[in-house]
This record gives sequence, C-alpha cells and structure tokens, in this order.
Amino acid sequence: MKILIVGAGAMGSLFAAKLASQGATVHMYNRKNNHTDKINMEGLTVLVDGGVNQTVSMTVFHSPEMIDDYYDIVIVLVKAFATEKVLLSLLPHLNRNSIILSLQNGLGNAETIKKIAPKHIVSVGGTETGAGVIENGVIAQRAFGKTYIGETNTNNEKLTHFVQLLSASGLESYVVPDIQRVIWNKLMINIAYNGLTAITRLRNGDAVRSSQGKRIIEKVVREAAMVAQAEGISFHDEEILRKCIRIGYEDIGENKSSMLTDIIEKRKTEIDYINGAVVSLGKKHSISTPYNEMITDLIKMIEASYSISVSSSK
Repeated sequence: MKILIVGAGAMGSLFAAKLASQGATVHMYNRKNNHTDKINMEGLTVLVDGGVNQTVSMTVFHSPEMIDDYYDIVIVLVKAFATEKVLLSLLPHLNRNSIILSLQNGLGNAETIKKIAPKHIVSVGGTETGAGVIENGVIAQRAFGKTYIGETNTNNEKLTHFVQLLSASGLESYVVPDIQRVIWNKLMINIAYNGLTAITRLRNGDAVRSSQGKRIIEKVVREAAMVAQAEGISFHDEEILRKCIRIGYEDIGENKSSMLTDIIEKRKTEIDYINGAVVSLGKKHSISTPYNEMITDLIKMIEASYSISVSSSK
C-alpha cells in the first residue's frame, strides 16, 4: 500500500513511522523546516514508553511537483485552517482514485475537503493517539488510544486494508459507519483542554487538578454537549464530563496540548475549529455558549498580541 501523509508534525510523523514499519510505502509532504530536513537526512525516530526507539528511513517532499502521482491513501494531518490551501496545491498531482482521509482536530475538515475533491473519495476519522516532537527528527508517542475511520461511498476494502496495517503497527484502528459521534467525542477532549491550557500555560493534568480549571472544563463541555444534541449527536452530560475529567487525570495529564505549544511558539491556533466551532453552531441553534465564547476570544486576543505581549524579561 502506498500512502502520502500531508503534514509532518508529531502526529503525521507518528503515523508515517508506524505504517512504514509494516512495509507500506510512505511519503510525507510538508513545508521545508529543520524537522523535515533532519528526517530526510537521518531518518525519523519514534520514542515510546520505556525509552524504546525505532528509526525509519523517510522522505518528506516540499513541493507538489515532487510527489508521486498515485497513492492509495492520502492522510491529511495539517492544521485545520491550512487544509484548503494545501490540498488545492496537491490535488492536480494526485490520482483521483486516492482516498483522502482527514485525521485532523476539530469540526468542518471533511466539509472543507469535499468542496475541492470528489465527495466519494473523502473520509474522516478521529484518533485518541497522541505524540509530540522531542527534537528535530525525533518524536515521542504520548497516548495509546484507538483510531476510528469513517466509511466512504466506495473503496471500503482499501480502508479495511489500511486499518489492518495500522493495527498491526500498534495503532489499534477500526472502520466505523457512524464517524460523527467519534469526531464529537474527540472534540470534547479538545474543547475541555486545548484553549484552557493554552491560556493558562498549564499541562492538561495541572489544569484539571485546579478547582477553577475543573469548573471551566465542566462549563465548556456542558455547553458543547447541548450543541452536539442540537446537531443530532446525543451525549449524556454527566457521562461525557466524567470521561473528559478522567482522561485529564489519567491519560493525558502530563501532556502539553497542541494549542499550548502553538501559543508558546506564537503560531496561529485551531481555536475556530474547536471552541469556536461550538460558538458558531450554538448561534445556529440559538444556544448560548458563553464559556466557549470567552475561551475563543481570549485565544484570539493572545494570537493578535504576539508582537506586543510582555515577557518575563521586560
């Protein structure tokens, strides 16, 4: 199986290494940077629990003209706001029989892709697996959850083969008919922690162990559950809240959220596709979402103030 991974950050690198370990032909596509240069020169190293590491040879392409013309699967793992621009540059160079699979954070990614690619080749999924970049060319797997992928109108045999490869690599994966519930389940975790930890600059576990942080998590999750209900995705408020709290304590407590990393590095965040998406859908259904709106506004305020923010040295 031949696979192109669009986005060579922590998650793109993890999936690339895992799939390559099972004999798949894997290429990555990303803008040129120190991380991708190191991968091209020395390979991609993945660290897992216990310090075990694996290094695989990997090619990262930096321009659309460099990529091959046929891939069975194209996995999209760029930031949500970059999806349309990146895929518009890639699609003329891709075979129309490739499945385009979004494993991105947030809402609206599949809809964005379907605007510019044939709907029948687009799939969307969600993963509970986590990773972080340790240094250039080196990543660490930091969570070991399952990955779920939605069926397409065609080519489900290809998807089945793909998830078999993922599962064999250690990334337990399934093809499921109802992917929207999976997307919302993953979204709830991001809603709970990403914006809050980016604002407070706390790790996930430190945020939920704070009484104030836990109260904010409860508020944003309850608002999101009401919006999900209006969108036809039924959640039991207390059940999804307990899950979010438990995961913060047990599974992702030591992690820095991706949005916190973006804020530290003064990069654009995905807030519009996470808490901001809850706000937008809340307005659509006349549901008040004040806590999600405040989180969204604060993140946008921080983004807009990168050049004038006061540092500890000033």
